[in-house]
Amino acid sequence: MDELLSKCRLIKNAFNIDVQVVDKQFQTIYHLSNDSEPLILVEARKAIYSDLQKALGEANKNSFCFHTDSFQLSYLAVALHENDQFQGMVLVGPFLNERVTDLFLWNILKHNRLDHNWFNPLEKFYKSLAYLGQSYLAISELLVNIVVNPRVDSKLMTVKGENAPSQPVVQPQDYSQSGMDVKLRYEAERIFLHFIEIGDKENAFKAFLEFAGDFSYRVPGNPLRAKKNLSFSSNTMSRLAAGRGGVEPQYLHAISEKFALRIEAAVAMSELDAIEFNMIEEYCEAVQNFTVKGHSPVVREALMEINLYFKEPITVQSIADKIGFSRNYLARKFKEEMQISVIDYIHKKRIEEAVFLLEQGRLSITDIGIQVGFSSYNYFCKIFKDVKGITATEYKGIKQ
Repeated sequence: MDELLSKCRLIKNAFNIDVQVVDKQFQTIYHLSNDSEPLILVEARKAIYSDLQKALGEANKNSFCFHTDSFQLSYLAVALHENDQFQGMVLVGPFLNERVTDLFLWNILKHNRLDHNWFNPLEKFYKSLAYLGQSYLAISELLVNIVVNPRVDSKLMTVKGENAPSQPVVQPQDYSQSGMDVKLRYEAERIFLHFIEIGDKENAFKAFLEFAGDFSYRVPGNPLRAKKNLSFSSNTMSRLAAGRGGVEPQYLHAISEKFALRIEAAVAMSELDAIEFNMIEEYCEAVQNFTVKGHSPVVREALMEINLYFKEPITVQSIADKIGFSRNYLARKFKEEMQISVIDYIHKKRIEEAVFLLEQGRLSITDIGIQVGFSSYNYFCKIFKDVKGITATEYKGIKQ
């Protein structure tokens, strides 16, 4: 049992995923966990024990079982044998194979018939979990090898030398890919850029995982620099795709510059992973929110002004003066093309930003009203209720 516990600790520390050992009567022997799992999810996990045991009991000892429950929580299980007899299993999880989004969480609530009050507790827990994507397959193979075979103690050695040999130059042909591999990757890249162009965030995330490969060989001995270079490339491609989607250069330049600085400042591979997903999200949202393609010059110019400066004290007259059109012409063309007045559009943008700040939970409602461009607290509260149907205080209460 000491050896088994040692193996479980190794898995827990290596992958930062909970590890549980369960005997054939489903009694827990060990459970290495951060102990933050909501009780409803604990009960859901217990409900899958029987199916996992049945599957592992009928398989050979080198098999593993993968299961995703109704809460979209995934688990890996490996059987424990003694004298070729099934004695229990090692359960690794929960972990995620999808990114946590509001849509993802609302679908879980709907599927499991949970009240909306579960949204925030589940969001907090899910965001604490490891996201594995397709790497769970590699981890499964390691899990089988760790659990099935005897544990070997490793020995640490350090080498010090003033005349260490230089790093050998890596030749491109050492990492050649077949024509089919290259073709598939570029097709995946094309699909990814298409989803950026149309602002489809969810599918862009999935497509990105398909074409983002390991290019560490391009900078031998410095995988962080290699990944940074790839992130810079993704930034450029996403900017061009969002431009084709109708986003104006001013917005694209601001987004591109921001992420270029963040990429260069990153100090860890995991930080770059987070930056890449944030980058995809922001470019897609720019296509959704800042596209001015297909509008007349006056409306296009007005949209750019509002989207850039809605937090400032702008008016229909100040926008008209800035873009060089008459106030009446601007108001008429904007209503014709947008089916909303200029003032109502400004209010809509300000309330969208206010909602975002409320969900962050860092500022008071008064401070948020001022930050998004309202000079009066009472006026902010009135417009918030007009747009959202509930007061800012009520909305904050729902999200807490």
